Amino acid sequence: MNGRKRAAVKASTSIVHVPNQEALVLPCRILQLPRRTIYEILSRLPIKTLFQCRSVCKRFLCFISDPEFAKLQLSKSQVCILIKTLPLQNASKRLQLAHVEANGSTFEVSKLNFTPKSNLPTIDISHMNACNGLLCLVGSEKDYNIYVCNPILGEFITIQPPYKDRQRGSFWGLGYSAMMNQYKVLQSYYPAMESNNRYAMAEIYTIGTGTWRSIGSAPIDTVALPFNAFLNGALHWFPCTPNGSEFIHTFDFDSEKFGTLPPPDHFRETDKKFTNYSRIGVLGGCLFMIYFTNSTRFDIWVMKDYGVKESWIKQFVIENLYPKQGSWDFYEPMVVLNNGEILMLFNNDAVVCYNQKRKNLRGTKFFRTRSQFDATAFTPSLVSLTNVAKGEQISRQSLKFVPYSMYQAYSDLSVSVGYWQCRMQGTKDYDKLCTEEFQDCADCGALLVNPSCSFPAFGVPYGAVTYHMYGLYQSWSCSSEIVSDPVEYVKKTVIEET
Repeated sequence: MNGRKRAAVKASTSIVHVPNQEALVLPCRILQLPRRTIYEILSRLPIKTLFQCRSVCKRFLCFISDPEFAKLQLSKSQVCILIKTLPLQNASKRLQLAHVEANGSTFEVSKLNFTPKSNLPTIDISHMNACNGLLCLVGSEKDYNIYVCNPILGEFITIQPPYKDRQRGSFWGLGYSAMMNQYKVLQSYYPAMESNNRYAMAEIYTIGTGTWRSIGSAPIDTVALPFNAFLNGALHWFPCTPNGSEFIHTFDFDSEKFGTLPPPDHFRETDKKFTNYSRIGVLGGCLFMIYFTNSTRFDIWVMKDYGVKESWIKQFVIENLYPKQGSWDFYEPMVVLNNGEILMLFNNDAVVCYNQKRKNLRGTKFFRTRSQFDATAFTPSLVSLTNVAKGEQISRQSLKFVPYSMYQAYSDLSVSVGYWQCRMQGTKDYDKLCTEEFQDCADCGALLVNPSCSFPAFGVPYGAVTYHMYGLYQSWSCSSEIVSDPVEYVKKTVIEET
């Protein structure tokens, strides 16, 4: 490491020893920048680095805890993949966060434990949906509570349901009203088991008020709520009906009204039966829906201009699929990489990647488990429940990030690829994301990962964090020049961009 690099990774508060005098403390030069410029710099950092920056100094903690900074960071936050292993002993309460590098050539997988030791029940919890980096969690049939949490900050609140017994056909969804600057939980349910009336009711819980209130009737059969379907202040879903649906159902959190959105023009009466196999969600900041033409092909339609029927375009065509005879496979698009490949969840069993040019589907070996799992696009944020919840008690837990960087490796889905036996730092051998040894039956040349190269949670020193921020110029400029004065460079670059 040359002299310039050693200087860059020093702690931002330097101590200069002068003979026969007390140590002279030099101020952090990055703090001399305008607050707006500092916010622009910090908002471009990965969520993991931001989380660690909170422990650097009080000023950084103040900056990162500012609700205005949380809004800016959310607007720039990169989409990650949130993974939840389906019930297998204690695995069902553990969430994993996978960060996908922007160039699509590497994956960085970080373990994120959300397993409170005493506050949450020991029974299984299923995550229902996400909104602005917050998760809405609901317990199993034996637990009637609703939990809203920020897994990045380790904060969660417990919401008591309006009734002691879980109502028939209940579903829940978390959303945000930009007009009122409030987060709300929607519950739709059928009032009584013995009733023959086909109607449903809806109630709203505004976080911070501590109370539920009725908003009248709700559409029937609204139980198929996708995890990643909050966009433009509304939730979106296809209702589960025997004959399918010709409309996309919505709930707007500003007006607190149910509504519908039109599907693409090609959507015919005979196509309604396929809506129970379709998927709807958010991809690249736009609403998408999957339309199955047959069992070996489906199209991904994207609504470029929200609410405008004519803006639906067929953006992706996924073909050459080979499902088992007499069955249908399920796909959940999550991330579109810069090279045009699409990362998708396949049958709750694998994360696969589709190459549009070659028209082939390949399995990603960076994630493999012995059990099924849920995986979905998730945008992490620093939205703190402290600034949201006023009438609820906030519980906290300490979280650990154990990062791994690994190269993307593929194998054809028709070839057996074995499994990963994984060991995460500080844990027992378990069904984890990152591999110490990979048994590759296909012999595709996948790289082995050595867990010893990881660093302990919160083990990044102040100087390394400072170097990471100064190193941002590499992503803002194609030049490989050596920057002699990083602060002046950051001033010039950020001011020009903003």
